[in-house]
Amino acid sequence: MKVGVISLGCPKNLTDTEAILGLLVDSGYEVTNKQNEAEIMIINTCAFIGEARDEAFEVIRETGKLKSTAKLKYLVVAGCLPKRDKEALFDKYDEIDAIVGPGQIDRMIHVLKNLGKQKKISLLEGTHCLFTHKTPRLKATPNYYAYIKIADGCNNRCSYCIVPSLRGKYQSRPMASIVSEIKTLVKNGLKEAILVAQDTTMYGIDIYGKPSLHILCKKLAAIRGLKWIRIMYAHPAHVTDKLIEVMAKEPKIVKYLDLPIQHSCDNILRSMRRKISAKGLKVLIEKLRRNIPGIAIRTSVIVGYPNESSSDFNKLKTFIEEERFERLGVFRYSRESGTPAAKLGDQIGGRIKDQRFHKLMRLQRAISAKSLKKMVGKIIKVLAEGNIGRSYMDAPDIDGVVKLNKCVPNGKIVSVRVTGSTPYDLSAVLLT
Repeated sequence: MKVGVISLGCPKNLTDTEAILGLLVDSGYEVTNKQNEAEIMIINTCAFIGEARDEAFEVIRETGKLKSTAKLKYLVVAGCLPKRDKEALFDKYDEIDAIVGPGQIDRMIHVLKNLGKQKKISLLEGTHCLFTHKTPRLKATPNYYAYIKIADGCNNRCSYCIVPSLRGKYQSRPMASIVSEIKTLVKNGLKEAILVAQDTTMYGIDIYGKPSLHILCKKLAAIRGLKWIRIMYAHPAHVTDKLIEVMAKEPKIVKYLDLPIQHSCDNILRSMRRKISAKGLKVLIEKLRRNIPGIAIRTSVIVGYPNESSSDFNKLKTFIEEERFERLGVFRYSRESGTPAAKLGDQIGGRIKDQRFHKLMRLQRAISAKSLKKMVGKIIKVLAEGNIGRSYMDAPDIDGVVKLNKCVPNGKIVSVRVTGSTPYDLSAVLLT
């Protein structure tokens, strides 16, 4: 039967989707990207915040309509949404034939083989299924970059987050498995390995007894043919001096760090259970910039967290003005049932959240514009994708791009001279 797959959510979820695709192909299923031709549709969902769930619900509704308008016979919903909402999904959407939690994704073929043999299938045991280098994988990204999930689950228990209840305790992959996977991908054209996890900086704590991301990065840097290593989802409280040292010394590790601070007001940080103070954040950021000249720091912040006063918000705004992050994303607080933050008084209204969101986005636009203007005239390396590319400062899909004056073969790393800038993107000419 022809199977279509839709992946929702973040890059961590995409790696699960790639494993699903690999299992399908390995078992002889024909995968199609044309939904009107699919006889089975699998939707791998995210349930991290309300907006992610709303997107998943909409996709389920629209996909379910294919049962009456196209060839679709069976609809399978996988990932975090089934883990959160469980069998209630069957009551809400009669079109769903099976639900598969993140801990049962490796049993997807078993599910497909039993479609039609029982009315509804529910596999929700466990919290995560950490795949190995031996797991079949069909990449959804171009061959020259890949998201590499180095761990799953989370032990941080931030007050606003439901991930631990969906994904379970932190579990690292053995280094040998990660190295082996990347070596295989390099043989197939991989240039950039993007390391992802709920908290990459906790890598190894469970199997090696100490944070070991710096050791992993050294091993990856020794892989011949791998050009760039990018670290995402680094928790500020867990960035070690050893990691900073390795980032500073190893040329293959791009001078970029995704460092979600979430807030900068001490009373909010304490309520969020972020395990770091505003002073600690400042010290860390200064240390990163002192030891890794030219580093691009991406961060994310949450506005409208319960009890966030105007004064608290202004402290966050001032912090951003002072630290001038190269990349910044803003999220409106999402009240998640079952989390400590959901029980707090003084929940902030949507209008105030929107106002604060737009104030920070306007501020960051100005900061980014000024930062990128300083790049004009500089020579930088770019991972090309036709007539656009990404510099070391740009992670796929979430950061900006470099617009090139010539078309370059996909995946080739070239030197360019920056000739212009906009608030979020650069333009450049290829150097021959």
